[in-house]
Amino acid sequence: MELKVTVTIRKENNWFVVNCEEYKLSARNLTIEDALTDLQRKLHQYLEAEHLSVSTSIVFVVKMPMSI
Repeated sequence: MELKVTVTIRKENNWFVVNCEEYKLSARNLTIEDALTDLQRKLHQYLEAEHLSVSTSIVFVVKMPMSI
């Protein structure tokens, strides 16, 4: 199963913050890649807690301001 989620990315000081609009989850890290990895981990934990398929492949649809 493939799950598409919309994420926004913004920079706050030295951190990249990613927010998942559909599940109201967020993560932050020093790089965009690490922040997205952290968010993906949180999404999998959420899906497990809701007893949804853990074999779900997560696809990010990214919205990113031009200023990053």
